[in-house]
Amino acid sequence: MDREAALSRIAAVLEPYLGATMAAASTRAHCEKLGIAPGPVSGEQMESLLGKLQSGLAVFVGRDKVTRVLAEIRAALGTAEASRP
Repeated sequence: MDREAALSRIAAVLEPYLGATMAAASTRAHCEKLGIAPGPVSGEQMESLLGKLQSGLAVFVGRDKVTRVLAEIRAALGTAEASRP
């Protein structure tokens, strides 16, 4: 999947939890910190990004909901790991 499309889908899922600005900014910032360049994103890069987002999400939604939110993101991305616990 293309980086910009992935960032847009992730931010859309996070928006109800973080607000539009924070969802977009945090997703983009983590992506840039990980060195994920524009263009196609590998599954490994996506998992790295989700791992970074996971720790911050725990603060906003609580540890109990993080797994569910990550599953929502995976489903929105259409990844094979959408059912991951």
